[in-house]
Amino acid sequence: MLLDVSFVGLERLYHYGELEREPLLCTLHRVARLPDLTTLYRDLRRFEAPALARELAELLPGVVGRALARQDRVVLDIDSMVNTLYGAQEGAALGPNPHKPGRPSYHPLLARDRVSDLIVHQQLRTGDTGSSSDIVPFLHRTIDIVRQDGRPRTLLARLDSGFEGEDALAALERRRVGYVVKMRATAEVARVASGRGASAWRAVELEGEGEVQVTAFVWQRGSWSRPRVVVAVRKRELDTVQGRLFDEHHWSYSLFVTDRGWPPEQVVRFYDKRADVERTICELRNDLAIDHVPSTCFAANAADFALKVLARNLLVLYRDHGLQLATRERVMTLGRRFLWIAGRVVRHAGKLLLRLTAGHPLADRPAFMT
Repeated sequence: MLLDVSFVGLERLYHYGELEREPLLCTLHRVARLPDLTTLYRDLRRFEAPALARELAELLPGVVGRALARQDRVVLDIDSMVNTLYGAQEGAALGPNPHKPGRPSYHPLLARDRVSDLIVHQQLRTGDTGSSSDIVPFLHRTIDIVRQDGRPRTLLARLDSGFEGEDALAALERRRVGYVVKMRATAEVARVASGRGASAWRAVELEGEGEVQVTAFVWQRGSWSRPRVVVAVRKRELDTVQGRLFDEHHWSYSLFVTDRGWPPEQVVRFYDKRADVERTICELRNDLAIDHVPSTCFAANAADFALKVLARNLLVLYRDHGLQLATRERVMTLGRRFLWIAGRVVRHAGKLLLRLTAGHPLADRPAFMT
């Protein structure tokens, strides 16, 4: 029933009180009336018990594992996000919050597979947690979920500069996960990249970009245990004062560390596709209302976050394998087209039947509910 809150597009848990006698939900759950709202709040707080929290944590891997079993390749986009808070929630703290500086927040971690569009793993963290905190156990758990069936498959990961540390890189290497990680452009590595001669750079074409050049070299940051391959890409800046401040030739630089033996342009193109994870974050924030936390209890809010991620994954599977849509429509569009539509629950030939409104694309398909 907590999942229903997301399926029917409610932004806040307390809106569920409006659905206590909703005919379809009552029929599906075989009750005359849905539980009182206070029961749902109380049930969320039960996840303070470690045993229940562990049970909930196993639901997502079970759903994801069955879906990934069809794939020979998994591409993980690892990212953190900021959930701004406006109350006195447990775990709300000041931390990195670029959109609402000075506001307390949560700082969850996400791992999404770009091939299936499923969120493989999630973890809610307090707002004062740094981006790279807990990243190593998070990576190990994510990899375990992907490989739980024991089937060999290509596994690649993309991470932004907040995770570019020796611990994360070494963990990926030990688990034999290919990676491309954006680097922090410190003065030391920037000097190495910008100081390479013109012959070391090669012009390439990147979609939607102007003049672009790439190069690759082996380099070791002071905190790394060994040298690694660094790929640099530079794009011609517009003729602005800011451009001239950073490079006399008006180049802007981006740097990546990788264990792949790919050509530099392939590394850049591969990482550029990571931007798609922002669409997933936007879905969670705008379509599933993860910023609207229901409780002052951190464990309850962690359970609510996990359930919203699970709801999104189930809707993705419904979209791709149930409806078999050709496009990856977002959750809100999916709900508007296929879920939030008028209908009647009627009895026909001894069975319950859902009749949709006349003219709906699915109205000619009888939906029996057993």
